[in-house]
Amino acid sequence: MGLFNTLFAEIPCPDCGKKHEARIQFKFGHTRQLQYRIGDTITWKGGNDIGSPDLNEVKAYGIIESETCPYCGKNNLAEEYDIFFKENVIINVSIIACIEDYLIGNGEYVPLNNRK
Repeated sequence: MGLFNTLFAEIPCPDCGKKHEARIQFKFGHTRQLQYRIGDTITWKGGNDIGSPDLNEVKAYGIIESETCPYCGKNNLAEEYDIFFKENVIINVSIIACIEDYLIGNGEYVPLNNRK
């Protein structure tokens, strides 16, 4: 995956229902192994930037680091996620809705609304 950032997010297990803090890798903003949580504003510095700080709403492709639930031990967590940004703030994460969205453009992110 090369350089990426990591989102720490609470993900529920589909079997036992317990939530745990998962690590989800993504490429948007300054990609330099930076760590984020929902509500954080992403960093832009130039050089290793993917995307643009001028985009109002974006979803980025995310991939979970481990598909195993730490509580029940089942290997059942979704592998791919949509990470949502509004004005450079991480606002939400959910199981990927449509992988085909990422087949257009660079495959790392999708602008949802370019008006700012």
